[in-house]
Order: sequence, then C-alpha cells, then structure tokens
Amino acid sequence: MLKTLLSSRGFLKGMFAACACASAVLVQVLLLLIASAQAFAADTYTVTLPAGTEVAMQDPGAVLPFTVTNNSAGKDIRQMTFTVDVTKYNISSSTLPPDGWCVNSVTTQTIVFALRQGSGACSNGTSASQTGPGGSEVFNITVLPLSAAADVAGDTLTTAVVDAQGGFSLSGALPTWTRRALEASLDASPASLGTGGEITLTMQVTNRSTATQSGITTTPSPPSFSSAIVTNTAGPYYGSTSLDGAHNTSTSTITVGSTTEFTSSGTIKIDSEEICYTGKTATTLTGATRGCNSTTAASHTSGTAVYSLDQFSLTAGQTRTIHWKYSADLTGSVYFTARATNAVATARSKNINSNTVTIGNFTATLSVTPSSVVSGQSVTVNMSAQNNGTSSLVNVTPSLLSACLGGATETIVSGPVPASIATISGGSSGVFQWTYLITGSFGQGYCLSGSASANGPVVSNTATSNTGTISTYSATLSPAVVASGSTNQTLTWSVYNGSGCTVRTVSIATPAVGSDWTCASVGPPAGWSASCSGTVQFNSGGVGSDIPAGGTKTFSITFSTTETVTSDKVVSFPVTVTARGCGGSTDTMPSAVTVSADALTLTHTPAGPIDADGSSRYTMTAVLTSGGTPISGKTIAFSTTNGSLDPSTGVTDINGQAQVDLIAPYSTTDTTATVTADYLNASDTDTVSFTGWIKQNILYWGAITPTSATCGSAVTFQVTVKNLGAASMNLSSNSYFAFNDYSAGGSTTYRAFLDTGSTGVIAAGATKTLSFGSLTNAGAGGGVTLAATILAGTYEPISDSTPPPYSGLFLTEVIPPAPGPGTNDQYRSVTDSITATGSCNSVKINIIRWRELR
Repeated sequence: MLKTLLSSRGFLKGMFAACACASAVLVQVLLLLIASAQAFAADTYTVTLPAGTEVAMQDPGAVLPFTVTNNSAGKDIRQMTFTVDVTKYNISSSTLPPDGWCVNSVTTQTIVFALRQGSGACSNGTSASQTGPGGSEVFNITVLPLSAAADVAGDTLTTAVVDAQGGFSLSGALPTWTRRALEASLDASPASLGTGGEITLTMQVTNRSTATQSGITTTPSPPSFSSAIVTNTAGPYYGSTSLDGAHNTSTSTITVGSTTEFTSSGTIKIDSEEICYTGKTATTLTGATRGCNSTTAASHTSGTAVYSLDQFSLTAGQTRTIHWKYSADLTGSVYFTARATNAVATARSKNINSNTVTIGNFTATLSVTPSSVVSGQSVTVNMSAQNNGTSSLVNVTPSLLSACLGGATETIVSGPVPASIATISGGSSGVFQWTYLITGSFGQGYCLSGSASANGPVVSNTATSNTGTISTYSATLSPAVVASGSTNQTLTWSVYNGSGCTVRTVSIATPAVGSDWTCASVGPPAGWSASCSGTVQFNSGGVGSDIPAGGTKTFSITFSTTETVTSDKVVSFPVTVTARGCGGSTDTMPSAVTVSADALTLTHTPAGPIDADGSSRYTMTAVLTSGGTPISGKTIAFSTTNGSLDPSTGVTDINGQAQVDLIAPYSTTDTTATVTADYLNASDTDTVSFTGWIKQNILYWGAITPTSATCGSAVTFQVTVKNLGAASMNLSSNSYFAFNDYSAGGSTTYRAFLDTGSTGVIAAGATKTLSFGSLTNAGAGGGVTLAATILAGTYEPISDSTPPPYSGLFLTEVIPPAPGPGTNDQYRSVTDSITATGSCNSVKINIIRWRELR
C-alpha cells in the first residue's frame, strides 16, 4: 500500500498543495514513508541448499538440508511450510525438526514446522527458538525420491512459505538439486592393516531407475584416494567367486562356487592369468581359452579368487558389485571416493566416500554406541587394537580417553575392561570396553579419542570415535539388519523417555500394505495394549504404566513375512511418542532396518563355556549365502566385545564359510563376548560364554627364540611367560613346548620338555624366561632334534588341551602319574610363529595360513 501511495502523482501533488509552506515537515514525512517502504521490502527470507546436493531414487532416508535465512529488519520466523511435487517426492513422517522446533503437521506432500512452546505444545507462538533477523535455521527434510528412467536435474520445492503473521516474502528462486538413478556404497576392507598389506575396495551399485542401465563403471576409475599412501594394483573387477578344486594349465572348464556375477561369455582373471570363456552353467565357465590376452597359463589351487573383467548391465532394482585392489604403502589414514555411472553418464550415483582405513603395524579404532541418547544416559565405548605386524604385541593397554569437541560432557563410569591384554599375535585384534555417562543439552554432540600401547614401547595411532547426539527421546531398533525373505522376524524397539513428562503412547509406522511385511503379533510392555495395523499404536493403560521420565520400555512387532529383495534396501519404521501432560506433545524419531540380499549366520565351537584364561579359544564360523546359495571369495570382517580375534577377517570358501578364532579374555569371574560378522550390509552376531579363571595363570609374554629352526638339527626354545594370577606356580620339568605340521598335511610333532634350570616358582605378577630343550621330563637339556620329516613351513603353536598331537605350552606343577593329570595343568598358546627350514620334508599342499590341529 505504501509503495502504491508513493508512486501516485496525485498523492504527492496534494501533499505539496495542502502544505506548501511546511516543506521541512513534508520532507520528514516523505522520509518516514520511504523508510517504512524499505523496511517492508526487506522483510524477506531465502531458502538454500548446499551446492551440488544430490539424492538417490528410492532412498527412504534421503535428506534435503534446507537453510532458511531471515533477511528482515525486525521480525522473527516462527513457522515454515514446505511443499513438494508428490509425483517426484514423498515427505517422510520420520523427519526430525531443528532444536527448539517441532513438526506441527506432515503429509506426503507438505510438512509444517513450528516452535516448541514451554507447555510442550507445537505452534507459531513466540519462543526463544524463533529465527530472528539475520539468523538462519536448517530444516533437514527426509524424503522418498521417486524413480525415473535416468538422472533428473533441477528438482525443486513447489512452495516454501514463512509464518503468514510475519508478512514475509521469498527472496530469490527456490534451490534445486539432482535426483540420481543409481545408488552406490563403497566398502574398504580390512579397516586396519600393516604396510605392505592389500586393501580390497568394493562398490555395491543398485539401479534405482525404471530403465535398464548398461556399461556400469565408475568415475574416476579407479576410485581416488584421500592420501597418497596407497597404490591401485588391480581392478576393476566386475564380479568375484572362488575356484572349486585345483585347475591345471590345460583345464578348459573352470569350476567355481557360483557364476551369478559373471556374464554369459567373457574374460576372467585368476592370479596373473586371464582366461577367455564362451559359456557358463550355474557353477562352471566353459569353452575356456587359457593364457588369454597375452598372459601365461598357470595351475591354480582350490579356493583361489576368480574375478570377472567384463562390465555389466543392471535391470531396474538389480544390484552388482565392482572390486579393486590397493597396496598399503605408508602409514596413515585413507578413504576412497567415486561415483557409479552408466556408459553414457545419463545415470549416475551420488559422489560417495568409503569408510576410513588405518594403515600401520599397530592400529586402534574407537566406536560409541548408541549414537543418539538423552542427557543422563550411558553409552558403550569399544576400542579395537589391531596388531598388523608379524610378531606378538605384549601387555597391550589403552590410554585414557579424551573428549572431542561437541558440547556434551562425557563422564567415565567404568572401564577399561580388560585393563590390559597379555598378548595379541600378528594379524589379530583385541578389544577394550568402557561405559560413559553423557550429559548436556538437546543437539549437543559427544565423541571420544584415544590410543593403545604395548611393551617396547609401541604406540598406536590416536583414534577418534563416531559422534553421537543428545536428543529428548531415543528409540533403538534391533536387529539393524534382516535377511531377505525372513519369516517370523521380530523387531524390538527400546524407547527411552528423556522429557519431564511420562509417555502414554508409542506409535510405530510399518511398511505399506503390499510391501510383504505382514504383522503377525505385537509385544507391548506390561500394562500396555496394541494390535497389528499399518501403524501399530501401543497404548499405556494408565499413568502408572507410562514410560516414566528417565525410564525405558521395550516394544516388539513380529512379522510372519518380510520383503524379498535382490538388492539391499533400507526400510523405515518411524517411531512417534506422545506425552501425558506437556500439552500432549509428540515427537517422531527415525528407525530403520536394512533388508540384505545376502545372509550371514555365525556359530561357534565348542559349545562352551570355556575358561576365561586368556588362551582358550572358540572357533567362530560365518556362512555367507544369497537366496540360500553359498557365496565364495568374499571377505568377512569380524569384531568382538570381549577377548581377541585371530585373525580379524576371513575369506569365504566354496561352502561360503569363513573362520576365525576368538581367544578368551582373562577374567576371574564368568563373562561373555558378543562376536559380530559383517559383509556389506549382511550381519549376524553370536554370544559365547567364559568361566572365570581363579587359579594361577601363566600366559605367553612374547619374545620366543629362536623363531626358526633347521630340520634335522637340535634346538632349544626359550619362551618368556608371566603369571597374571594372584597365586604363585611351581613349574615342574613335565612342562613342555610343542608344535606340529598336522594342519599342513603332515604327521610330525616337535616336543621339548622344560629344562631343570627353568623349573621352580613363578610368583604372582612375575615374568620368567623358560628354556625347553629336554628330550624327556628328566629336564636334562641339550636341545631336541627337529625331525627332518616335518614339512617346511611356518607354524603358530596354538594350545591343544587334548593331545596328541602336541602343540603350544603345557605348564604343570607336579609330574602326573600316567595317565592322570598334574596339579594346576595349564595349556597355553604361543602367539608368535616358528619356521621350519633346511632339509625338511616337501610341502604336500599349499596352505595360506597354517594352524595347529587341535
């Protein structure tokens, strides 16, 4: 209106005619009117996105981070409404508001953010969280981008409107972003290794468009790295499996675990040989031309990795993987970056980064769980200490942990458990665990950093954990991953109430009808009720049954059927809580599970429990399948909450199996460990038990000498041990050190008894070097001949509590009457290796990692 009046000549002429003699007054009036018009014109806001914002089609967790800036001279933003084109996007009810804001209403097309009032109500009334002049607020809107035939550039909002009471107008155009037809992830394995080791980089590519995409590759190719401490040595490989049986130089039918990832004809690579083939069955590649493309035909052993060199196409919804190899050249940290693309770059993925890989002979990683808590909740902190060298690390201990920047306060409650790990052999890892109390304000972050050290001294890198955030409520969903087509699958939510009011309703939105998720039953806590529906609403029977302030309750839904997918998919289950009192306020939290096209199962032997003596072992076996078919040639990563793993990764064999050992922690009380196996999004856990060890406890303390012996020659081994127990132990000469070649296909054992000069008392906490060079338990010394019949090779003497064959250390106080046991018999592993050289027997089979038969 003011602008209209000022532009009217009649208005100005009337002003001058009515008051020609009062020019000074007129000037002042005009200046006020102009100032008012300018102030009105300045009551604007802008909506922006970070440059290059991209989302993947069909990604239910896609987030658009809109920044709204207040350009006014004196007005506050108290409400924002965003509207999308529902033919391109659906807004998710799991969208979280900024700190101090709330979601007032949400549909698939429109979401309204308002201010959280002191009463708990959600409205556009005045609040300390309103966005004042010059201020800005980020609204992270979770959306489901719908599919198209190819990439779509220039997507934008339909409208973005500020609280009408403020009289704001939009300044500038609405921001745009790109919808990508491909979805990709990058996984670098192992996450920790020593210099000279090899990193396998895997990209999983899914076609989220409605059309078939051909000639899938990456840009750049190979993926770039963040630090020049690695070198690309091989790849891209467009599929992988492993040989089933040995193949000589003339074999024309290549038998493998599966040909699912291979084209109907093409080229494969095994070791340094390329082989061209003309056909395939489910488990064979036929019509093979050996030594193709100027390579040399060679013999290959069973289990050797087989790689495809042919680019593939992806139908709508299909997933495939691409692999590369990198050498770890220098110590440090590195991650990899690339995007997937079709041959003509009309369908691409977002630009993505892999996980970070730490390179060094001794490395540490830290993790904090959960990643969202309310003030006053505790978190678990795990440090994995990895020995990437060849010799054992002795007396491994963690440093004090330091808080990172983030605003929250981290207060130690307990830990580390254990305080130290006696030995970690080369290629193995151990874990330390703490509990920390997190306090602070909504939105503040928490994280921790620290390192590990061992005798030497040897110090790892300083590791920094992931960052968590303080919220008002938290909802933790378990399990995080389910296998495709799972039946009778139970999902459990642990809901914590960090508000000042009790919670009377918990609503969990389940996938839409037709998505193959069939609710069979619900599990409300005591005093609550619920029934199966599209949104399962759990209702408290009264204030006495509510989730109290500072309390937790669990809610479960069992699905008789779940989705069957050909590629990994994230499925959202938004959780909404309603307070009793506090204005009946509601808050929605995201929760989701990944439906994995692959399935992992993890088991252990023996049944247990075993002794928590720092030496006893479980064998952990992971089986990887897809659609019930074993998948070979894939690297499985293992982690544990207690004890140590030897090694910490394994490659699946023709049966889809990968095995590692879990070495018991040292504990005087009964304890447990939860071991996790991971491959891409597939995961499984297994919990094992240990019986507290309260007797004397002699453990290998490193520094075995010599580390090699000549076949046919006498040798005396010296082994350093430490008594970690609370009582002394009086060693007798019936104690022995042994290793054998049974795992390599041989039948020879080396066993030397303890020399009398090494017998006697090892006090609690004392360290002693023992000499094993006696042919009998008389302890005369002089060395024991390493038989020439033993197979040449390297052996790790792992304890065998049921000999023969003999292996590791057997330590006892009293010579037992045959065949009875002695006093305080202890079987212990020596976690450094012995190499048999010289005039030894020939190797019968090629073993990548020889282990003792137990």
